[in-house]
Amino acid sequence: MRSKGSLICLRLLCAAAAIYLATALVGVSAHANPFPKGNAAAGKTLHDKGCVTCHNSMFPDKDGRQLYSDLFRKADSVAKLRGMIEFCNNRTKSGWFEEEIQHVGRYLNDTYYQFK
Repeated sequence: MRSKGSLICLRLLCAAAAIYLATALVGVSAHANPFPKGNAAAGKTLHDKGCVTCHNSMFPDKDGRQLYSDLFRKADSVAKLRGMIEFCNNRTKSGWFEEEIQHVGRYLNDTYYQFK
């Protein structure tokens, strides 16, 4: 039989462990990639095939990567980035499904935006 003091210590230890785990989980989710189902390599392939030609045509020097620079960037949040991907998907008639949008989002976020 345990003493009353040891039961209190056990309860405090369990409570401290629960608080630690909850804090750790919040920290992990705060730093998670906003495109968790995306694969950056697959996204780069889709981006290169479906986006680069159009983006390059927007600049005299044919360097469409400038769209992602601070000077031309329109997406300042995850929601806006996703909206731009969907806009371009519709405009180019790429026909990407949700999985492919996730891939492109992951590639763009990892490469240019670094949204958390």
